Amino acid sequence: MRILLDAHVHTNSSPDSSLTPGQLLERLNTKGINAVAITDHDTLQGYRRVLDTKGFGEFLVVPGIEVTTDLGDIILLGITDPIISKDAFEVVDRAKAAGGIVVAPHPFDWRRASLGEKSATLGVDLIEGVNGKCSKEDNQQAKEFAKAIGVPVVGGSDAHEKAQVGAVVNVIECEKDLDSLLAALRKGAKAIIRLEGRA
Repeated sequence: MRILLDAHVHTNSSPDSSLTPGQLLERLNTKGINAVAITDHDTLQGYRRVLDTKGFGEFLVVPGIEVTTDLGDIILLGITDPIISKDAFEVVDRAKAAGGIVVAPHPFDWRRASLGEKSATLGVDLIEGVNGKCSKEDNQQAKEFAKAIGVPVVGGSDAHEKAQVGAVVNVIECEKDLDSLLAALRKGAKAIIRLEGRA
C-alpha cells in the first residue's frame, strides 16, 4: 500500500517544540499523512505519549529519537529503548545491534549540530536529503553527498510546531506495519515530496 511518512517530527517532549500529540493527530488527518516518526531530542517520551493518545490507531507511528552526540545529531528509527550517549560511534553500534535505522539529519546545516561528511565514517543507513528547515543549498549538498557515498535519502519536516508537520513526506510502497516500513526505508523512499516552503 502507499505510505506517506513524515520521518522527522518533534513533540513537546522536546524542549524546543510546542507540538502536542493532539495537534499532531489533527495535522496528520488534515494533510492525509498515514505514518509519522516521532524523533524527540534525547527521549522516547513523546513517542510513548502519542501511542497513549486516542485516535492514533489508524496511523503507523514509528519509534524514533534524535540523539545529541559529540559529532552531531543522529536520528535512530525503530528503537523502543532510548540509546543515550555522547559517543557517536557507540550510538550507531548500539542502534544497529538493536535493529534500528541510523539517519544523519540536516547533515550540512551548520547552524545546527550536524554530522556532515562524518556521516560516511559513522556508516549511517540514511541521509536526510530533504529537511523542512534546511535551505535548498543545504538539502542539495546532502543529496549529492548521499549519492556519492551510495546511501539512500530520506526526507522529514523536522516539525517543532503544528503548521510544520507534513511539510516533507516520503512516499513508500509497503505493508502498513512497522517491520515492512523499516525494511522499505532501508532501500530509500520511492519519492520525497516537498509540500511547503523551500525545496
